[in-house]
Amino acid sequence: MDALISKISGIGMIPALSFTEPEDAALLAHALLKADLAAMLCMGETAEDAIGRIREECPEMTVGAAGVRDVAEAEKFVSAGAKWIMTHGLQEEVIRWCKEHEVVILPGVSTATEIETAISYGVDCLHFFPAETSGGAEALALFRETYQEVRFVVSGGICAENLHTYLSQPNVLAAIGNFMLPEEALTQKHWDRITEAGIQAVHDMLGYELIHLGVNQDSCEQALQTAQTLCTLFGFQYYKKPKSHFAGKGFEILNTSGRGRNGHIGIYTPYPEKAMYYLEKKGIDFVESSITRNKKTKLVNFVYLDIEIAGFGVHLINPDVKMK
Repeated sequence: MDALISKISGIGMIPALSFTEPEDAALLAHALLKADLAAMLCMGETAEDAIGRIREECPEMTVGAAGVRDVAEAEKFVSAGAKWIMTHGLQEEVIRWCKEHEVVILPGVSTATEIETAISYGVDCLHFFPAETSGGAEALALFRETYQEVRFVVSGGICAENLHTYLSQPNVLAAIGNFMLPEEALTQKHWDRITEAGIQAVHDMLGYELIHLGVNQDSCEQALQTAQTLCTLFGFQYYKKPKSHFAGKGFEILNTSGRGRNGHIGIYTPYPEKAMYYLEKKGIDFVESSITRNKKTKLVNFVYLDIEIAGFGVHLINPDVKMK
């Protein structure tokens, strides 16, 4: 996967905005960076100036241009500093120009015919637009059956309420829009509030929850006894696993000492790969040898952080099969 596309996928939510005053673009970019939202799209009549401002005043932001209609627009936006181009429709001339000039292009598609045309140009990350009126998540699920190599960013009707409906599709990398930013804060240019809203939006997307506490034991017999004691005292359901025993869903009693001096903390997130992106921004490394992937989607579903907290290892998990 292209490095820029990989970054967009890690971020998961990409703001797309137009600016009445182009000088506001760089101020917004700085506010978004504080929330680790490190990619954005500019659109509208002032997009060229806004992109130029960001390039000069906030070069850490990966800025792109949205709604590009022809090659002339693509040229001027890239000259201004756009790192990527997104179209609303399938603009074949724009695709050819971007391929020739090694510019990342996400062409707009909504039908199988358009997807196949984009594939013929060697483009396998596409912009599904308008998402809600083009079949939504159901259409994306059908596309995945036929075009397993294709990935999408989505826009058009995306909001906080349906965000997970789209991001939970294995072929969706990110959602595009301004749903994560309060309109009033944008209008009144409250940049600190925008940062706060961005941080909260990331938190809501990743949806971290404690899924279980792992406890190290010295033997299978000791682990079984500990699990059964917890079940007897508190009425938890017992589950036997290949390497451990569960007392309810919340306590995993390991047959041997695993990672972490005392055990481990299991943190659920629906998007471990996106969580890894944001945790890396906080200086966290990962134990590569611990990574496992969902058998169907091939997405990361388990990984240990390379840290201990109070003697406990920490791992992210989105289990293939959840205990009932």
